[in-house]
Amino acid sequence: MNGPIKGQSFDLEKEVYTIGRSPDNDIQIMDNTISRNHLKIFKKKRGFFVKDLKSKNGTFVNGERVQAGAEIEVKAGMPLAIGRVFIHLNENYTDEAGADRDLEALNSIDLSKELGSPSAELVRDRPNTPQKNMGLIAKVNDVLREALGINEILEKMLNHILDFFTRIDRGFFILFDQETGEISQVIKVFNTDKDKVPSRYSRTIVERVKQNKKPVLMLDTLAEESNELSESMRLMKIKSVMCVPLISRSKIKGVIYVDTINEPNGFRKDDLSLLTALSSPTAVVIESALLSMTKAKEKPQSS
Repeated sequence: MNGPIKGQSFDLEKEVYTIGRSPDNDIQIMDNTISRNHLKIFKKKRGFFVKDLKSKNGTFVNGERVQAGAEIEVKAGMPLAIGRVFIHLNENYTDEAGADRDLEALNSIDLSKELGSPSAELVRDRPNTPQKNMGLIAKVNDVLREALGINEILEKMLNHILDFFTRIDRGFFILFDQETGEISQVIKVFNTDKDKVPSRYSRTIVERVKQNKKPVLMLDTLAEESNELSESMRLMKIKSVMCVPLISRSKIKGVIYVDTINEPNGFRKDDLSLLTALSSPTAVVIESALLSMTKAKEKPQSS
C-alpha cells in the first residue's frame, strides 16, 4: 500500500512466503525500516498467519506488535504493518481506491509508542497523532466479521464511531435502494439525549455525497458560505457535519453521516480520512448482505 513497491500485488500460491530486504526472500522490499529477513507468511486450513522473524522495527497486526516467533492469524481487512510499510493480506481485496483511503488513515498512526523510540527512523515521516486510530479500525473490522444481521452490524459500528468521536451528537447509516436510488434504510445512534436533538439528518448533504461520490466535511457551518447550507441545516442548528460515501464496485450503496448540534468542530479535518477508510470494507459487507437478501427473495418456494 506504500513504500518502494507500492501498488504491487503477489499471488500467494505456495504454503510459505518470506518478506525482507534480502534478495533471498520471496518478496523483497528495499525499505530501511524492514529487516533483511523480516516476516514469514504461511497458510493454514483456516486462513493466513504471520510470524515475525525477530525484526528490528517489528510487525504490527491490528495495531498490536507481534511477539517474535509467535504465529498470529491475519484475517481479511486487518491492518498489517511491516516496519513502516503497510500491506493488505486479502485474496478478495481489489478496491484500489479503498486501499488508498485506508493508507491515508493508517499513515496518521504513530507507532513510536509501541517501539518505545519517539525519534526512531520508523516514524520520521509520520504525523505525531494518537495510535487509537488503528484501534477504531480494528473494532470496526471485528464487527464486520461477526455473524449478525446488517442492521445490528451497522448499529454496533455507529456506537464505536460515536465512542471514538466523543463530541459527535448523532450518527447515521443511510442506505440506498440499488434499483431506484431512493433511501431504503436509515440506522441511527445518538450520543446525546435523543429527545433533545432532531432525529433528522441533512438530506442536502446526503444528496451531494450521493451525486458526487465524494465525502463532505464542514467543521463549522457558521463559517461556511450561505449557499453551501440548506434551510433545513439552519433549522436543525447543525454546527458541523461529516459524510462519506459507501462505495463498492464503483456503485454507491449508501453513506455514513455524523454531525454535531451543540457545538462546532466536533472532529478534526484529518478525521475525514479515518471515516473514509472505514467506508470501504463496510460497503463490501453491505453489498454482500443485499445480494444475499436478493437471492433469498428469488429462491423458489417449495410446494
